[in-house]
Amino acid sequence: MLLREILRLSLPVLLGMISYTTINVADTYMVSQLGEEAIAATGIGGLAYFTILSFLMGGSVGIQILTSRRFGEKKEIELGRIGINILYLGVIIAILITFAGLYFSDNFIALITEEPKISQSAADYLRFRFMGTLFFVLQYFVRGYLDGLGDTYVGMLAAFFTMVANIFLNWVFIYGNLGSEALGIRGAAIASSLAGGIGFLVTVGFLLRTEILSYFRSAGWGLDMEILKNTFSIGLPSAIDASLTNLSFLGFNKIAAGIGVSSVAGSQVIFSVLSISFMPGMAFGVAATTLLGKGMGEGKFRYAELGTYHSARYAAFVMGIMGLLFIVFGKWIIFQFGGSESLVAEAYPGLVAVALVQVGDAYHMVLGAARSSDGYVLWVPLVYFLVSYCIMLPTAYFLGVGMGLGTTGLWSSISLWLIFLFGIFYWKFRQGTWKNKRI
Repeated sequence: MLLREILRLSLPVLLGMISYTTINVADTYMVSQLGEEAIAATGIGGLAYFTILSFLMGGSVGIQILTSRRFGEKKEIELGRIGINILYLGVIIAILITFAGLYFSDNFIALITEEPKISQSAADYLRFRFMGTLFFVLQYFVRGYLDGLGDTYVGMLAAFFTMVANIFLNWVFIYGNLGSEALGIRGAAIASSLAGGIGFLVTVGFLLRTEILSYFRSAGWGLDMEILKNTFSIGLPSAIDASLTNLSFLGFNKIAAGIGVSSVAGSQVIFSVLSISFMPGMAFGVAATTLLGKGMGEGKFRYAELGTYHSARYAAFVMGIMGLLFIVFGKWIIFQFGGSESLVAEAYPGLVAVALVQVGDAYHMVLGAARSSDGYVLWVPLVYFLVSYCIMLPTAYFLGVGMGLGTTGLWSSISLWLIFLFGIFYWKFRQGTWKNKRI
């Protein structure tokens, strides 16, 4: 019964993550045909964009947690109020971020790298990504709401249509097909922004179902400051957590940029390859978050605990197998990104370093998601902050620059980062103090 529920919640998310990962891999692959500098520019521009957007993506976890808890408590009016207010909030925030992003793109990229070969292209890419912010923000907010209701298949469908649109539009705008000018890196950004609009339309279509509209009608259409306050109080730590983690990776890329363009390109390829392995952790993390929130709302703590542990074990099994595949076939996979032996030599040792700790990464991702759902919303970002900024970044600089190990040294620090996170989250969840938390 529990296995069936975990699979029902996680498999649609996993399939959706496959679609989103395909987008990232396809973007990197299609841009890689333009050379290492293009890979580096889109990698830095994309990471900069998602560092900003990650604040809102992390906040959507708060929406999921609050929704799953009220769903477990069967409070339909509050479910309606949550849905209505996240739409208002999403529109306002997206508009502000879009205009700020368009104005400050150059400044933001300058904080990461001043390498003239990639900084201008990265800033141009970032500006065009900001034009699609409204679509992505609303899509993530609505997905968080629907995930909390247990409708994780909606995100899967939205991701699938986004993937198909993105690959097709990449082909049109990057290379100049169907009468379009060949826009290169800028074309990749335009394609991603437009594809996000397709995914948004799919998500909103499911929000208009009769059952959910009945929640909205029962709640009325006014702003509810109490709902916004609760959403912020639960989601803000997750948002800060996501932003701080992404900022640490910006620092990681800045160190890579100091080593050279080849290190940035190699790291971007490793990120793209590893994104395939991250999918099970994220998918089973969504299942754990929903099961834990629902179980605590119903007072079924054993159900909540078993749901979390089983979710982590399934993720560890899948990610462990993927780690082995990366070790065996990693050189061939990396070679597909541009067909460069030098890129393989740059990236493969770093890929192996992280592939060896994929089981621990799985537990860290699932238990980290559960820690946010069980009421320890401030504790999670504090752990990420301390491990990222006090362990990972100093180690990355020491090994990559100080010891002269380059990209291999950088990614060895990521392995250490994952080991620490796994140990801390596993220890804390085993304590069981989360059973006394209320939100």
